[in-house]
Amino acid sequence: MGLSAALAAFLLLWYTIILLVAVAGFVCIAFVFRRPSPPTHDLRKLEPVTIIRPIKGIDPELSSCLESSFLQNYPSEKLQIIFCIDDVSDPAMPILQELIAKYPHIDASILVSQPGSDYYGPNPKVNNLAKGFRSAKHDIVWILDSNVWASPNIVANSVAAMMNNTNCGNRINHRGRKVRLVHHVPLAVSLDMSVAGSSLDEMFLFTSHSKFYVSLNNLSIAPCVNGKSNMYRKSDLDHAVASIPSKPSEFFHEQSVINDAANVAAKGPGNSISFFAKYIGEDNMIGIALWEYCFGRTALTGDVVLQPLISSTDSIKAYFNRRVRWLRVRKYMVLAATLIEPTTESIVCGCMGTFGLSVLLWDRFFSWKFFLFHMVCWLICDYTQYNIWQHHLDSVVSPPYWFSNMDSKRRTFTQWCQLWMMREAFALPIWITAMIGHEVNWRGRPFRIKQDLSAEEL
Repeated sequence: MGLSAALAAFLLLWYTIILLVAVAGFVCIAFVFRRPSPPTHDLRKLEPVTIIRPIKGIDPELSSCLESSFLQNYPSEKLQIIFCIDDVSDPAMPILQELIAKYPHIDASILVSQPGSDYYGPNPKVNNLAKGFRSAKHDIVWILDSNVWASPNIVANSVAAMMNNTNCGNRINHRGRKVRLVHHVPLAVSLDMSVAGSSLDEMFLFTSHSKFYVSLNNLSIAPCVNGKSNMYRKSDLDHAVASIPSKPSEFFHEQSVINDAANVAAKGPGNSISFFAKYIGEDNMIGIALWEYCFGRTALTGDVVLQPLISSTDSIKAYFNRRVRWLRVRKYMVLAATLIEPTTESIVCGCMGTFGLSVLLWDRFFSWKFFLFHMVCWLICDYTQYNIWQHHLDSVVSPPYWFSNMDSKRRTFTQWCQLWMMREAFALPIWITAMIGHEVNWRGRPFRIKQDLSAEEL
């Protein structure tokens, strides 16, 4: 076998693997996520939950996003809601106070950071929510970003998944890993069609990101977690951090990391979250810690969390920079997965498959007809998946008023195709830009990722 034939065979094999993973995600979305999961659990048997929401300023539709925590179909005596805020003068404070007054039957409170005593590392989100983690009355905690809305049955479904060891409604082999972290598919919707950046975010999350996010979760090869909405037990995270000094792993082996873990564990239960303030991607590192030290895995429930997007300054450049920033962070956290990421995108994946088939079957270098066929099939699948997610959102009972303003309901097929092609064309340039740079611009400040995966401000 010649060199070109060997390369063609390898690329065709990889093309087939990527297609199988993509199709697996698509099929799961079609059958499990077509509509929000109905409440089928005996709420009397489910454990209590503390919802922790870190707040920083005013996000789009902040009030309705935060109110979704109060509107959960869950016994109020089993719910605690903690709003964490850095500054008492934060403009979100009146909204928090209004919500707490509106729902006096729910145990809700506002915790304000103490200057100088609530700093554990460069990650401001972890610094902010650490006080809520310590103050949580219940073992199960749900860390939910302030800028996302959650459907009413998500707490019940998530607690049931954790207690019954289920993923997407299916029981997991009792001999396998146990569900230690329940997360939810992150989606975003643009509320202004004239803003290209938020529309591209919506397209990315509705298509490419969600199919592989769902599929990789189900394969459970490694934790694949987005930090928008994560539920786990405080006791599990405490155990994981306390285990690092005696059982260093690939991700937690530097002496400085081991020392930090020992110091945090010595402070007692409820302090483990502060250990992750050294990382920019704390969600990924928490998932890894629970995977490594609690024989854990992640699980989905058939629910999503939704971020409304509206900003007159959210340009294509802003979208480009956001994607570069997080790819650059992932480059240091999970290098192998980041290096192969372009092959999961339609254009690069199509080039691999076309070259492989052309050389092995048709004795030519590249068949443009097959490549076009591949791209059309990918577009049809993405358009179908996009509409499945739209059907999911349309099936929500008592949605917030801004659901009627979602661009996805007003966008024509031609407009959708133009946006889809733009998103696909940007994928490879974004990845190349992320790979050749080292600086991570985060919240307006430059950082670098050190060898132990922690962040250092430049």
